Amino acid sequence: MVTVSGPVGSGKTALLRAFASCAVESGFVHLGAKASRTERGAAMGVMGQLFGGARLSDEATDKVMRLLDDAALTAMLRDGDDDSAEQVDVQVRRGLAGVLLDLAERTPLLISVDDVHFADTESMQCLLYLIRRIETARVLVVITGTAGIRPPWPRLVAELLSQPNCRQMRLSLLSTEGVASLLADRVDLSGTEPEFWHRLSGGSPLLLSALVEDYQTAHGVPSGPPCPEGVAGEAFTQAVQTCLYRGDESMLPVARALAVLGEPASPALLSELLGDACPSATVGLEAATEAGIVEAGRFRHPRSAVAVLDAMSTHDRTELHDRVAHVLYRHGAAAVAVARHALAARRTEAPWSVPVLREAADQAMEQDDTGMALECLRLAERSRVDVVERAGIHAALLRAKWRLDPTSAERYARELVPVARAGRLRPDLTIMLVKHLMWFGRPAEAMEVLDTIADQDGPDTALAVACVRSRLGFFYPGTAKDGAATAPLPCASTLTGAKGKLRVRTAKLVDAVHRGGITEEAVADAQAILQQYRLDDHTWESIIISLETMVLAECLDEAADWCDGLLQEAADRRVPTWRALLSAMRGRISLRQGNLPEAERYAQAALSLIQPRGLGVFIGGPISVLLLAATRRGQFDEALRLLAMPVPDAMFQTPFGLYYLRARGRFHLARGSHKAAIEDFEACRELMERWGLDVPGLAPWRTDLAEARRGLGLQARHLAAEQLAKLGPYNRRTRGISLRELAAEAELKQRAALLREAVEELQAGGDQLELVEAMAELGEAQHALGEYAKARITTRRAQQLATRYELEDLISARPAPGDSEPESPEDPVIEELSDAERRVAALAAQGHTNQQIARKLFITVSTVEQHLTRVYRKLRINRRSDLPFSLVAGLRNTA
Repeated sequence: MVTVSGPVGSGKTALLRAFASCAVESGFVHLGAKASRTERGAAMGVMGQLFGGARLSDEATDKVMRLLDDAALTAMLRDGDDDSAEQVDVQVRRGLAGVLLDLAERTPLLISVDDVHFADTESMQCLLYLIRRIETARVLVVITGTAGIRPPWPRLVAELLSQPNCRQMRLSLLSTEGVASLLADRVDLSGTEPEFWHRLSGGSPLLLSALVEDYQTAHGVPSGPPCPEGVAGEAFTQAVQTCLYRGDESMLPVARALAVLGEPASPALLSELLGDACPSATVGLEAATEAGIVEAGRFRHPRSAVAVLDAMSTHDRTELHDRVAHVLYRHGAAAVAVARHALAARRTEAPWSVPVLREAADQAMEQDDTGMALECLRLAERSRVDVVERAGIHAALLRAKWRLDPTSAERYARELVPVARAGRLRPDLTIMLVKHLMWFGRPAEAMEVLDTIADQDGPDTALAVACVRSRLGFFYPGTAKDGAATAPLPCASTLTGAKGKLRVRTAKLVDAVHRGGITEEAVADAQAILQQYRLDDHTWESIIISLETMVLAECLDEAADWCDGLLQEAADRRVPTWRALLSAMRGRISLRQGNLPEAERYAQAALSLIQPRGLGVFIGGPISVLLLAATRRGQFDEALRLLAMPVPDAMFQTPFGLYYLRARGRFHLARGSHKAAIEDFEACRELMERWGLDVPGLAPWRTDLAEARRGLGLQARHLAAEQLAKLGPYNRRTRGISLRELAAEAELKQRAALLREAVEELQAGGDQLELVEAMAELGEAQHALGEYAKARITTRRAQQLATRYELEDLISARPAPGDSEPESPEDPVIEELSDAERRVAALAAQGHTNQQIARKLFITVSTVEQHLTRVYRKLRINRRSDLPFSLVAGLRNTA
């Protein structure tokens, strides 16, 4: 007798089949049986299978059938659980053994029993009786059993293995070399490592063969190495399920627990989780590990977990998830881990459920898993809680939904307002509600709600309220005058908390802008906020205010760099509302830089990332950008479509309303409707004066109004002069616009001088669109003065910039009439410039600012300034606008 043992799936059945085939070819008669867990209770089931394959005489057949029936009947009348009792009469055992021994007299006999651990007790007693009496008979008995599975007849096992003619063989899983050998004829291993297949299969021949079969099904017969990810499909799923159902009875519940847990687990945790449903979690985990399915408490291949879960009923999975949630909570697991199973079970009866779900939602939001947070909060919302707790849940839902779709979040803001008015909303949640009411265009309610916590004790609450009033005053400047007086804010450096420091810095930044316009200190504070704080639900307002400050200061290149980084962060963290908000901001920056295609792209993105209505009052930003771009391009039908888009009335209480009014005024002006344009520009003036926020960088209404009045033949030069007087050192772009407007009503010589100065300012300010138009006008003025060579250079530079920024249709630059002398292709003076000086001068001639040149050439701004100083001296010129066009051509020829 030979016993073959090993882990499930190690190849015992395949070995037995191969041996039986060889034995039959050698002249043996093979009587085989395969035991099954489902037929373990059928008395004499294995013996019936053995004799079912025997070719016996009719007399012998009748005898065998009678003996099997007698044995089965006897077993029914006795205690089948007691393997110490003789379940089968001696006469039956002697008769069946005699038939087999008689058969062996005529020809060698091979008796095989596969999965003997599932065999019935009665059959094993008969088989043991035969083995004791083989002696010199030509009988070979081969049985296979899975290691670790305990059969229900331990006494018979001990007696069976103690027989002197018993030999034992144990199969192990394949080594890496064994895997390579098995795959050699089936998969081309050139260029791949056997370790890959061994890692996925654990060396199990059953699992390995299934993986290869799935791979070949997906790719056909491979002509190259397998894909690095591997393939696991139906064959692998079936192989895993076969292992689990044929293995130790503890293995299946352990595998189910691991699949539901989704993470490694110790035997102690599994035992607590499974309870009476599993005889031994330790044995089950060891068996799954020996079978190659599990390693270090986790599935080797993710498809194994899928196979286990697919085979479970919905009820079983729900019950197991519920038990997992309770066990993990008792073990102090992270709230997110507990909540995942509570969500799968959809139950909130436990008293800890709602607090855990809310904590998990907060953790998920910190990890930018907004979908998970919403699932937790929706389940918590279904539970029975008091008014205060439900308000907290709705506040959390407002925060989470706003990230993805502010339109769907607005109803929670409406529901929370009466709760806040009644004083039943925590101060921190009230402050969050105020920010969202601001977004949705409800400043009066925001101020009212804020007043409910203004009188609460505690310096932290008072400071928070004062800072929120300040931020509200930035987006709704009218509320800054209406708000209650507040105590002076402390210095940010005296505060320890990051949130308090940010609030104070932002409030002081807003105060500086409102009181004194844009100062060097305000720009420094804005840059400090952008450098030190990460984008999140508490900081986005401060970050937007800082970016707005940079734009008002016309530090456009720096603002664009910051905005690009924040946009990438918002995209990486999958928050569409942040992306829409920052895209709107980036579009406005690009518009002020004169890059119309880029401005349109960002503004369109802002309107497509979320529903336009979801942008609230901020919708004025992207619409104004698109409206100005369409107007500049002469696309009046598109402009009318944009003006037909609905906007909230509250938008006109914000700076975004100013942008919208100015864009609409520019549209009317382009259409020749000067009176309508004047009405919009006067509305801008009235709002800015009412707010006490007459900052030209916000909306240069004076030059707009001057241009509209000039179109009606009215004098308006004083408006441009007033705007120039109000500008600070940062507003070089607006200064250039103002100088250009002054030049429009100046005499010819003064016009050329003013336009030349405007070109200098606009080059420094970075607005390529205004620069192109100013240069075109300067070229016309130079031509009128008879400065044909200068006019030609200026006009060509304007044309080149227009082509570069897709602005050809916005200018009507043309060669000066009567001046057909071609420009010399080579300028001997330019030849005196070094290569470095020529590169810097060429980029300056193209309209780049010093900072842009420094970034392009990877040098410092100071180096750029030194090169330009030497260039001016060598070319005997005084300003950028005098740089010859041949510099640009020379750069192109050497590129």
